Amino acid sequence: MEESPLAKAEWIKFFGVLYNKEKEADSIFNRIETEYLNAKKLAKNVKNRPTILSGAMHNDIWYLPNGTSTEAQLLRDANTDYLWNDSKGTGSLQLNFESVFMKAQDADIWLSPSNYSSLEKLKNASAHNAEFKAFKNKNIYTTNNTTGATGGVLYFELGMSRPDLVLKDLIKICHPELLTDYNLFFFKPLE
Repeated sequence: MEESPLAKAEWIKFFGVLYNKEKEADSIFNRIETEYLNAKKLAKNVKNRPTILSGAMHNDIWYLPNGTSTEAQLLRDANTDYLWNDSKGTGSLQLNFESVFMKAQDADIWLSPSNYSSLEKLKNASAHNAEFKAFKNKNIYTTNNTTGATGGVLYFELGMSRPDLVLKDLIKICHPELLTDYNLFFFKPLE
């Protein structure tokens, strides 16, 4: 069963009830839902659907989202071609490097390369990472370099409650012509 990014944000309504601020919480959730659905609609009819690689390898295992995950749903809503979109299951996929490379060596964009904070660190982890087209074209985006005031990664602190911003980031990365005045919020290019 697919995980809905908007369903994950419904916790906002729970806290509204808990703090006797239901109207404010409903208003916040409704604004997020409207922004999300408008962004999804904007991306719906694009012709160019870039291919997407996600995740990275640790201890000889490449971890990436399965096709029924929230992350995969966000990529579908951004109208991309996530290469493991048809996979099913719970949790992350755990694959060997060879199977990932065979399928994604020519992927247009590489998202969320784990905790690697620079191209150099990603290449130092495995020289094979530099063989991907997305690496060669410096078309890799991470959320780990966007931190809040206390140093925490904003995506992990706020991302699931703001799926509208995550979706807009993905659309900006994959279809920049659609959101010309939008600045990336969570994702940043890996440099």
